[in-house]
Amino acid sequence: MGTVKKQKRARKEALKNRYSEGAKLSEHKFLRILRGFTEGMTIQELAKTTHVSGKTIRATYRALREQLAEAAYAHPERFGGAANLLLHERANHLIHAVQRSPAFRRYRRHHAPRLSCPDEEQALATEKLVRLVYTLDLRGLDIDETVIEALAKGITQLRPRDPLQKLAEFIPAAKPHAHPTMRLFEDYRRYLLKNPLGRSTTNEINRCKGGIIFIVPPDAVNMASYCRSRRALV
Repeated sequence: MGTVKKQKRARKEALKNRYSEGAKLSEHKFLRILRGFTEGMTIQELAKTTHVSGKTIRATYRALREQLAEAAYAHPERFGGAANLLLHERANHLIHAVQRSPAFRRYRRHHAPRLSCPDEEQALATEKLVRLVYTLDLRGLDIDETVIEALAKGITQLRPRDPLQKLAEFIPAAKPHAHPTMRLFEDYRRYLLKNPLGRSTTNEINRCKGGIIFIVPPDAVNMASYCRSRRALV
């Protein structure tokens, strides 16, 4: 095989991405973006270190955010056990607590300043709730009204610069969990190996529990245009 053909083949192999179907990003760069997402890096911070355009990172972040709820539902034993909270009859109480919290308002300003679609805001609040759950060790605890109420109270009182593990102080018998971002990265990476972005396990998720409705369009990367069409129908 000639040198030119070898180089073309090597470039083609480098672009293969098991975690995102049809992505133009190499697997290596996609995983760097996934790590940035799990570590809570802003688009601007990540663009400087990966040399990927902010537009591409924003679209990837959006797709990861929209598929996070689906991943949590599919694997209740992973993702910090977030499905046990999201499927609780008072899950809407937790989502509203997240949206009212100073920590979420700061997170929204830094990570989604252009956000205007209610579905996107709910997805962002769900992402924040999953991140909070990862900081807790809730093993052995029954998720009842007491735990939900204590968690909601702790979320609203958590200050933006407080360590997220401080949330454990509000929940009796709960313990802070070490390395939450590392756990989120590994859980999401393993999920995407079998369910890559662009190949949703369902064409549309429409889950309603306790007043929360998660609606994910068939192509989560096009959430912005989806939201524009939703607003046009109102």
